[in-house]
Amino acid sequence: MERFTQNPTELLRIVNMVVGGFAIAGGIGSAIHHSFSSIIIGVYEILTGAIIIFLEVRAPTEHQKTLIHKYASFMHSFIGRGVFYLLLGVLMLNYYTILYICGTVVGVVGIAYIALNFFPVFEPPSTMKAPEIDAESQPVWQGPTE
Repeated sequence: MERFTQNPTELLRIVNMVVGGFAIAGGIGSAIHHSFSSIIIGVYEILTGAIIIFLEVRAPTEHQKTLIHKYASFMHSFIGRGVFYLLLGVLMLNYYTILYICGTVVGVVGIAYIALNFFPVFEPPSTMKAPEIDAESQPVWQGPTE
């Protein structure tokens, strides 16, 4: 416990891994229901949970951070990740009691992350930081028009 009080960002990484685990559990529970839509939602939840865990277990390289920033830049902020977790939790609120539990946990973490955006108590973990962008580089559509 002392480790978390000295470095609270480590606690946020563990919370993200727990959310990924609950997303995988919710995805398996959704896929068990055996309807087309629940299988699609279940696969989505399983893939999302696996990606969340993968991003937290191993620190992403600059190339991976650039890909995340390009396709899922909401993962670099508390409010973006919070809204994403809240929507993922709402998707899990189906069919079985275990899915209600998983969805509630993920949704509550999402609400907590949204609150952390407005009350900056903790520094975001290194896995939630945007990539270092070179000041000289700029997208093509913002180039000088001389």
